Amino acid sequence: MPDKPLCIKKNVGPIDQSVRLTLGSALVVLPALYHWPPWAIAVLATIGGAQILESIIAY
Repeated sequence: MPDKPLCIKKNVGPIDQSVRLTLGSALVVLPALYHWPPWAIAVLATIGGAQILESIIAY
């Protein structure tokens, strides 16, 4: 097994952050606009919120 550090790596840069922010926003807003089932909205909003948080803290 190779000796790799077991730590969180920082995002690549501002492009990666903007992609995560855009994707996260879409996952939160679009399912609600298209009236998807409540369970799908909840799951996708959770994933989208995690992406938005990762874009803000850059990890």
